[in-house]
Amino acid sequence: MALFGDALAREIATLVERRHEQLGTALSASPAQTVAVAPDEQTPLRRDLKLLIAVANGELMRTDAGVRRVELALGRVLDLLLGNALGGNAAIPDDFWGTSIGVLVSRVRWWVSIDDLITISNAAALAFDENNQANRMRISRAIDNGLLEWVPDPSVANPQQNKRVLRTQVERLRDLSRLPE
Repeated sequence: MALFGDALAREIATLVERRHEQLGTALSASPAQTVAVAPDEQTPLRRDLKLLIAVANGELMRTDAGVRRVELALGRVLDLLLGNALGGNAAIPDDFWGTSIGVLVSRVRWWVSIDDLITISNAAALAFDENNQANRMRISRAIDNGLLEWVPDPSVANPQQNKRVLRTQVERLRDLSRLPE
């Protein structure tokens, strides 16, 4: 039995459509200028959601091309849900990961980045050559400041210990010397 289905895709599409309407109102767009889409019509958003749901339900085999396709779809969906007019990254609130959408995103991020996700302790050792409390706190501050993205590890119940970060982001920040003190 699939964990995610069309109901979640409709819920996400509805959230994006509401945001579209708000932006249209703010820009003084008339209702005729906004495009109404039938619930079953295959828009790019709905195609992306269908792909993400297939991944989260374990229906897709992992290939290099598939990973790239899913990563792009995930980026587009997150940009629609969390993006802003300035093009900056919006911080994802911790409670997002407990929602259906958050669980979907978490499962897809794990599928895409399984080989690149590391613990906070590993990130501290990688960035500062030592895993100690001070360095783990520096990694945590980098997460809090939006310098590092994190994803919850679904196999760890303790929210204090389930954060994973992308190794490539830690390496990039280390090389740029941009990790907080």
